[in-house]
Amino acid sequence: MLKQVLHDGIQWMLKPWGLCVSLYSRRGSCGIMGIMSLKYNIIEGFVRFWNKVSRDGVKRRIYEHLEKPPVVQEIPSYLYKKFNVSKIELGNDLLFVIGPRKNPCDKAVLYIAGGGGRAKPGKRHFKLVSRLVKQGGLTVYLGFYPCAPDVNVRFSLRWLQKVYAEMLKDFPSKKTVFAGDSAGANLALSLCNRVVSKPAKVIAVSPAIGFAHGEVRKPLEAAEKSDPLISMKTLDLILDSWCKNVSLDSPDVEPVNINYEGYPPVQLFYGTKDMFFPHMDALIANIEAGGAKLEMHRKNAIHNWPILQETREGRRAVKQMVDFIERQVIR
Repeated sequence: MLKQVLHDGIQWMLKPWGLCVSLYSRRGSCGIMGIMSLKYNIIEGFVRFWNKVSRDGVKRRIYEHLEKPPVVQEIPSYLYKKFNVSKIELGNDLLFVIGPRKNPCDKAVLYIAGGGGRAKPGKRHFKLVSRLVKQGGLTVYLGFYPCAPDVNVRFSLRWLQKVYAEMLKDFPSKKTVFAGDSAGANLALSLCNRVVSKPAKVIAVSPAIGFAHGEVRKPLEAAEKSDPLISMKTLDLILDSWCKNVSLDSPDVEPVNINYEGYPPVQLFYGTKDMFFPHMDALIANIEAGGAKLEMHRKNAIHNWPILQETREGRRAVKQMVDFIERQVIR
């Protein structure tokens, strides 16, 4: 049996069938953050092991996926079978409106999938959206927003503003929620900054922050070593294309630089093994300084852990999102 001892005292063991299981929790994983589930540890452990034996093979695959993203023009067939689905063309891009067949609630979510501003939604996004619709009775607007290298982030935001205008035809702003993961979380926060009629809530899952070059960039470079998914090479690919002709300090790019005065309540999910974790305190401080109510869910986990719907943590995150949306006042 092969043993791999990784950073901060984590001991991963490679089982004969090729899965890595965490035997001991990392310091800080108990208490508020909690011990991660076996399935989560298997996933993270396998990713770390594969990076170890393949010279960052997982990070390379993610870079290659974003460099040449697959063409995605449709949602899975199971969503059509389970829910009411409308397919709308907005310009050259697609918007899918997905809602329950029975007993829909009176709230709608604009869900903005991550993908570095270069890739369309993937299978884990579809699973998460499916659970939001099923568990919350929510109507979800899932946009296949325009991406780099064809456009930059500001073009994407203008398109999402059109999606929000479509939502407001059927739902008042006080019944709407912006939500997104990774780059989609950035878009959710920045879109809220742009619109006059604010949504009732914003949900941000693992926002990508601390983009600026210079001294601000150094914490990202240091944290890259503990992040098994994202490399600085991948980050530079995103910045050079999606952020083309836009200052990296702009609130359209950098959520830390948004003025959160007048913002609705924000729910924030993040992990301590995320390359963007070092700048999370600055984001939290800025949201609170603006007077917005903030609910945080921090885990000793990797980037975007809530979209792992095969894990207990991912499924619980969806329940927390639904509860956040349904609540009138944050506890």
